[in-house]
Amino acid sequence: MNNFPLAGFGNRLVAQLIDGIILGIAFSIIIIPFGGLAAILGLGSAGVFDGSDEATAAAMGLFGMGLIGLILFSLLTPFLYDAFMVSSAKQATLGKMIMKIKVVGPNGERLTFSQALVRSLIKYISSHFCILLWLWPLFNPEEQALHDLAAKSLVIREA
Repeated sequence: MNNFPLAGFGNRLVAQLIDGIILGIAFSIIIIPFGGLAAILGLGSAGVFDGSDEATAAAMGLFGMGLIGLILFSLLTPFLYDAFMVSSAKQATLGKMIMKIKVVGPNGERLTFSQALVRSLIKYISSHFCILLWLWPLFNPEEQALHDLAAKSLVIREA
């Protein structure tokens, strides 16, 4: 199908681990202030502060709404990050850039954002339901995972 130097399972796995670490650090930086706010609200609801019960309830309600937003943000960010980065001029996430690999279409072209979004969505859904699907490239001659097959993409080493 192609003459591109394929990235290989090991390079792809390490790139994914690097991306996971990068996103984990970013989420930790965002979540730490919420933890401090939760501790303060917990102390307030225990009567440590001399505030009214209504004010404490309102603050906890706002915190709960913020927490729901944070959860939605943490669910959407990984696959949007992947889609934006793979469809960018670099054709790779930060982990892939470090590993010197990139995602291309069947003829070496850059993926459109919609192709990258489909690829990313299938990648994250399949990884949450059946981690064994990540082994698919080991049995595919083009080393394509399920998400690569769906988006008609290849992961190659940079020239």
